[in-house]
Amino acid sequence: MDRQNEHLVAAFAAALVEQREKARLTQEELAERADVSARFISFLETGRRQPSLSALHALSKGLDMSMLDLVAEVERQLKQIPDSSQTGVDND
Repeated sequence: MDRQNEHLVAAFAAALVEQREKARLTQEELAERADVSARFISFLETGRRQPSLSALHALSKGLDMSMLDLVAEVERQLKQIPDSSQTGVDND
């Protein structure tokens, strides 16, 4: 199974940017709240890195939202990407 999925990575990146901006946080402020580096936030937001479950938890806490809500935002973003349904990701 190919675990690389550019659509999913792009959806996560878009969701993270949207939620960070909605929270009116800079990358540096989110990094401090999530106890990660600002460079890591930048890499996530540009799709150069993917978060681990631990990082996802830290990011959701830094954004003051549940992991469930953050993942729901990723799902919403994923459904907006053309042809993402043909990459092997089950959107249902």
